[in-house]
Amino acid sequence: MNARLDYLSRQRWFAGGDDVTLSGVDACGWIREPTDGFGVRLEFVNVLVDGVEQTYNMPTSYRTDPHEGFEGALIEHDGDYFVYDALHDAHARTELLSGFFGATLDGLTFSGTLPVDADAPTIELIAEQSNTSIIIGNDLVLKLFRKVVHGRNPEIELSRALTEDGSTQVAAVHGWITLRDVGQGDVDLAMVSDFIRSATTGWDSARASFRDLVADPDADASEAGGDFAGESERLGETVADIHRRLASLFGTESWGPAELSALADRLDERCRAASSAAPQLLPYVDAARSTFDVLRRLTTPALAQRTHGDLHLGQALRGIRGWIVIDFEGEPAMPLADRVRLDSPLRDVAGMLRSYDYAAHSILLQADITDDDRAARWADHNRRAFLKGYGDQVSPELLRAYEIDKAVYEVAYESAHRPTWIDIPLHALDLLLVNDG
Repeated sequence: MNARLDYLSRQRWFAGGDDVTLSGVDACGWIREPTDGFGVRLEFVNVLVDGVEQTYNMPTSYRTDPHEGFEGALIEHDGDYFVYDALHDAHARTELLSGFFGATLDGLTFSGTLPVDADAPTIELIAEQSNTSIIIGNDLVLKLFRKVVHGRNPEIELSRALTEDGSTQVAAVHGWITLRDVGQGDVDLAMVSDFIRSATTGWDSARASFRDLVADPDADASEAGGDFAGESERLGETVADIHRRLASLFGTESWGPAELSALADRLDERCRAASSAAPQLLPYVDAARSTFDVLRRLTTPALAQRTHGDLHLGQALRGIRGWIVIDFEGEPAMPLADRVRLDSPLRDVAGMLRSYDYAAHSILLQADITDDDRAARWADHNRRAFLKGYGDQVSPELLRAYEIDKAVYEVAYESAHRPTWIDIPLHALDLLLVNDG
């Protein structure tokens, strides 16, 4: 196997697939030529995944001698150089950022100004994610987009617009890096924003709340020492404010029967594709499609606008000044056209509501405990609080369709990546479809 493909296939940020082949490596140019035994090069690795081309942003550092402690970042030894993933190499990270401090790097545009010195220390942020994040100094974070496409990345587009609109509920954007391509369109490579140092994720906080409840078998969801409902309500208020800002900044559409029917068609197709990848979904397909079919008969128009696109508790940080929503990239596995399409804000709401169910059941799974009734009560308690904070009138038919679509997606995801978790979304589908008739 080619060394680049072998390294790529082992990374958490690689989307994966059943049939993966290398279609080429594009050397986009040297950021620093290795004339003195150390160099940094921008590289794209192009692969065919189940017949669909994907491009990954994989800058590399070249060293004449092996670097101690970099063994896990080693891609290959090409005969002349030891080649490493540059994001794991502190010296290479400094070179990657040099364009923000006056260096001219062919083909790259560095937009914005970073409020740090050029020699600010950098540390890789270790976490499960679809990109790679680097802390710069103490107050900034660079997110390097791994799976890239031609066109403006929604993370930059939406986060920058919200920052300029004065929102304090997103991490303020300070700059971004773009590869210029006059032929096919520019490619966004990375973004720099505030690093919320003291924050905890909504996922961790929600899990801690349910863990406290499990530890007290006599407590109700609203009585546990770690009751999360107040935070859930404030999170709902935060998401509502972001939705209102996005609607004002990017405009809205009114979806009538034709658009809602087209939405039902898309949900049908997503369900079909997911059940093909995960046969465990087959018993649920007919009931899911019946739910989607209800959308074709709705007579009340639905609002469509730009949305977060992949909202869940892990995308919300609880900082000193309140909730902050991050990662506006949408689902990286989806085509860019789908990620920037106007959609109902209820897709984001459904993602958050599903996340409460996941948080509770992940604790049960971890502790090997069966207590679905208590998990359901805790999740319902917090779901209601979130919806109270969100406040806007919600179409129950549309929200339910999005929740089912999300659970269907989750089954396919868990089947491919975490088979031991697949019962969580399957149990949700039992409640959303089978028991609900």
